[in-house]
Amino acid sequence: MQIVSRFEAALLRLLQYFLRGEPIERVNPLIEARLSPPKELSEGAMRLIRNALAKRCTYLLAQRGGWRDERFLRHDKPKSGRLWQRTAPAELGLRFSQASLNFLVWITSVRPGDKSPVWAPEQDSLTTGDLLLLFFAHEGLRETSETLGAAELRKRSPYNEHALCWLTYPEDFVRTPAEASPRLQPWMSGVGSCILEALQPDLTQRWVLIESSKERIEKPETMRLLGTAQDRILNAFLLACEQAKRRDLARFLLRAAHLLLGPNAHAGMWTGSLQMTGQRLADRAATYQAATTLLRHVDRLAGWAKWARSQGRFDDDYIAAQLYLADWEQYQGDLLQQRAQTIIRHLDPMKSAPSA
Repeated sequence: MQIVSRFEAALLRLLQYFLRGEPIERVNPLIEARLSPPKELSEGAMRLIRNALAKRCTYLLAQRGGWRDERFLRHDKPKSGRLWQRTAPAELGLRFSQASLNFLVWITSVRPGDKSPVWAPEQDSLTTGDLLLLFFAHEGLRETSETLGAAELRKRSPYNEHALCWLTYPEDFVRTPAEASPRLQPWMSGVGSCILEALQPDLTQRWVLIESSKERIEKPETMRLLGTAQDRILNAFLLACEQAKRRDLARFLLRAAHLLLGPNAHAGMWTGSLQMTGQRLADRAATYQAATTLLRHVDRLAGWAKWARSQGRFDDDYIAAQLYLADWEQYQGDLLQQRAQTIIRHLDPMKSAPSA
């Protein structure tokens, strides 16, 4: 048995919670507490931290979607299999820097909303492993009491630019300042893109859940804030996919749209509870536009399908285009676009506006 100090035991338990090895009931007191950190951690504690990061992060990625037999691009060609079958082991390695350890020490010694002592790592110094740990920590901290300040933490760097957190939980970033932009580059290649592949089922589920929740939103301002956050991350994400030539990474959006836009889909599924009495025409238009953010981006995905059909057999992007076109046809993209446009037109406030 490894002997560690009280602070080290608390840090290790928090790390296990972030990596889904502890229930929240056992760590809530640790998140609430403010423990004084030692000058340095013992070698035994460091060994346990390294072991947890190396094994649990890999396990979680495999569990959450890496085990699925999928087809994604590898070196511009589709390759099928589970994540570790379509990717060389050397390309799946996660590296953690001092920033991960600094975060764990900081979160053990403060509450998430505390601004002092300062935890402000340089964005460019964070490895993909660091970012993955911060993502798992975000998932854990968002389940804690609001009084502990997790909402304040994600307004600050590096969380306010953490693209994977944005993409999975856009509702958590509705009040992020306009100057903070999600950083997509780490997730478009290398092990970052492999992580995004593994999380495709989670991303599909999250976007279906977010869109389904809109039917219960009553306040137009709440809808506009949510739609704006969704629009910010989707614009950045889809542009990054285009630039990296990794349109296959947006598959989860097609899957989500396929689940949402069934034959009985109607406008009330997005706006059923909105209280629009007294709203100006411009505000009504902005609110409906926010409610249908994902539906509007189906048009962009349709533009990708048009691009894919235009690629000739001898064009450089032909193989990647065929992979995207296969996804588009599998999820009935043309039909999804028609249904999305029908709902958008139905919510056009100009239809009911009085003529001049």
